[in-house]
Amino acid sequence: MSAIATPDVLSRFLITTLTFEDLTSRDGEKLGVAINPYVVIGLTISDAVVKTNANVNSSSRGVALKSTRFPPEASVNRIDLRFVKPQGGFGFFYCTSRATSLRVKVLDSHETVLEEDVFRDREGYAGVMRAKAEIGVVRILTCSESPDTAEVSRFYIDDLSFGRVLKAGY
Repeated sequence: MSAIATPDVLSRFLITTLTFEDLTSRDGEKLGVAINPYVVIGLTISDAVVKTNANVNSSSRGVALKSTRFPPEASVNRIDLRFVKPQGGFGFFYCTSRATSLRVKVLDSHETVLEEDVFRDREGYAGVMRAKAEIGVVRILTCSESPDTAEVSRFYIDDLSFGRVLKAGY
C-alpha cells in the first residue's frame, strides 16, 4: 500500500486514537524508557517531548508531542513509535516549523525498512497503510541544514491513530 494524507482512509480498521490530552500534567517531559504512558496498550513513544497549548490543526488541538534532536548534536529531529503487535495502518496530524518536509520511515519488528514516504506540506496529515499488519516501528524525521537550525526546526504530531484489525467487509 502506501502513504495516506487523510484520516478517513484508516476507517477500514478498528482504530485506536491517542489525542495526548491525558499527558497535560507532563508538559515539557520527554517520553521514552522512563516515561512511557502507553506501554499498557503496546506502544512505546521515544524521542518526543509533551507540549501543551500546541495547535497542530488536529481534532483535539491541545496537547501534542514535539520532536527532539537525535542524537542531540545532529541536525535531525525525530520521534519513534514502536508497536508490540504489528499494525496495518497509522496516521497523525503534524506541523513543522521550518523543515521543508516530513519523512516517515515504516519498519517491521526487526527494523527492516518496509516503506519511506515524504510529506512536503508544513502541516497536514501523514500516515501509511500496508496490505497486512506488519508495521512494527515508525520513525518520523525532519532534517535541517545544520545542528543550529535543527534546534528551531522541531515538528509536532497529534491525534495518532493506528489499527491492525480490518472491520468486517474489508
